[in-house]
Amino acid sequence: MNSSAPDKTATLNRTQALECVPRQNNTVQWQKLDSGDILFTYPIPLNRFFQSLHRKFSKNQAAIPTKKLQLDQMGSFVWQLIDGKKTVREIITIFAKKYKITGQEAETAVTTFLRTLGQKGFIGLS
Repeated sequence: MNSSAPDKTATLNRTQALECVPRQNNTVQWQKLDSGDILFTYPIPLNRFFQSLHRKFSKNQAAIPTKKLQLDQMGSFVWQLIDGKKTVREIITIFAKKYKITGQEAETAVTTFLRTLGQKGFIGLS
């Protein structure tokens, strides 16, 4: 076993995480609505059983089933701050000023939101 290999299960500490730069996934489809909210349209992953049902009963068998997710005002604001240049810390600071909340409240809200976006595959961190 190579002891110099990086540990893939290692997690970032708080300071490292706040210095990461979130980047939007270019393959995610989204649009800004007239209300200013962001609307995502993304494919629904189907297991083999549901894929066969979809092919059997769908009028457009080639179409991939999709789901929509509309962000609220705060989520839409954060999404638009994700430009591939700002760090998580910078986004938190801007968010806290905009919504007149403490840094701790902003950090909790933004990091939880970014984690959710990451789990859905909408963003990556570098």
